Amino acid sequence: MADLSPIRNLKLIVEYDGTAYVGWQLQADLPTVQGALARAIQRMTGEAPTLIVAGRTDAGVHALGQTTNFKTHSRTEARRFVPGLNALLPRDISVHEATEVPLTFDARHDSVSKRYRYRIYTAAHRAAHEENRAWQLRRTLDLEAMQVAAAHLVGEHDFNAFRSVECDAPHARRAMYAIDITRTLRPPVGSVIEIVFFANAFCRHMCRILAGTLVEVGIGKRTPDNMLELLTLRERTLAGVTAPPCGLTLLEVHYP
Repeated sequence: MADLSPIRNLKLIVEYDGTAYVGWQLQADLPTVQGALARAIQRMTGEAPTLIVAGRTDAGVHALGQTTNFKTHSRTEARRFVPGLNALLPRDISVHEATEVPLTFDARHDSVSKRYRYRIYTAAHRAAHEENRAWQLRRTLDLEAMQVAAAHLVGEHDFNAFRSVECDAPHARRAMYAIDITRTLRPPVGSVIEIVFFANAFCRHMCRILAGTLVEVGIGKRTPDNMLELLTLRERTLAGVTAPPCGLTLLEVHYP
C-alpha cells in the first residue's frame, strides 16, 4: 500500500571530499556524491529521492556547505536525518544539518549567492597533505598584483572569458561581490594562498579559470589591467588556464 503521509521537503547541508568522485551529478556506474547521498536516503526512507542541488561541483572539487533538498513521505523528524545519514554515508561525505522547508523551496533556483575558495600551495617541493587540497606551485606569486587584478573583477560583468566553452548557461553576466586573496605560512615550509570568490552565481569552471588567470598575473605572465581587457573581449581563449579541481571548495550557499 502506498504511503499516504503528507509530502515534505527537506533541506540538507552537506560536506564532502570530492577526490574519489566524478562530481556531484549522478552518472551510471561511476562514483558520485549525489549517488552516495541518494542511496543513504533511500535506506532511511525506502524512497528513491530526487535531489536538487545548489551547485553541481565537478570531479575532484570539494564542499563544506553544499545545499540540497528532496521531497519525502517519511515521518522521520528532520533532525534525525543527520545522525541517520552520517551512519550510512562513506567517511568522505557528511551531513551537518537537516531542516524541513516549504514545499516550494528549491536549493538551486532559490540561492542568492555562493562563496567558493581556491587554495594554492607554493614551495620548492610538493606537500603530501596538499595533494588533494591545493594547486601546488614551485614559484612565488606576487600577491599584491593578484589583488589589484582581482579588484577589476568586482562588480557586475559579463564573465564569458572566464567560463568553460561547455557551459550551458544562457549568459555569463554575474555580480561579483568580493574577491579576497590572502597568504599564510604553512609549516614546516611554504605558504598557502587562498582566493575566496563571493558572487550571486557562477558559470561552469568560472572559479577555476579565474584562479588560473590570477596565478598568471602572480607569476608576471599578465598585468593586472589585463583583466579589464578580458572582460571587454569576452573570449575564453584569451584568459588563463583552468586551475586543477583539487584546489576548489564550495564554502557556503546563501538564501533569502
